[in-house]
Amino acid sequence: MPPTPSLDALAAEFDCLMERAGIKIPPQRRSASLAAYADLRSQIALLHGRYAYTAEPSNVFSLAPRGDK
Repeated sequence: MPPTPSLDALAAEFDCLMERAGIKIPPQRRSASLAAYADLRSQIALLHGRYAYTAEPSNVFSLAPRGDK
């Protein structure tokens, strides 16, 4: 898993992404939005770092509804 950036770097990244997307965050909601972004970023890193594509199952199960035969 990549290292977590500093709070200043994370805030700068967040501001840059919001500006690119054209999203205006009200000042009273910035700290909550930044905390949510930091959590989302850590969850994404956790999911991407856990398994390689080779760990995917080689088959997919498909079950028919109970009434069908």
